Amino acid sequence: MGKEKKSGKKIYCDTKYIISDKYTEEEVTFVHPVIRIEREHIKYVPRHVYKEETKKETYDPGYPTKCDCKKKKKKDY
Repeated sequence: MGKEKKSGKKIYCDTKYIISDKYTEEEVTFVHPVIRIEREHIKYVPRHVYKEETKKETYDPGYPTKCDCKKKKKKDY
């Protein structure tokens, strides 16, 4: 084996990139607004109320024109 001859010239090749990716988790807060609505529906139902009133009436058949004695017989003892 012989001696190698060193030359003073240097040849540069294209650059090679070596990339090392590192991932870090970071929390991101997502706010989801929720509006709760409690509804009350009114349903109208009829309620019947009766107003009671009492009237006193007198029925007058008129003044008698004849005697009703024959219809009513009195028994004498």
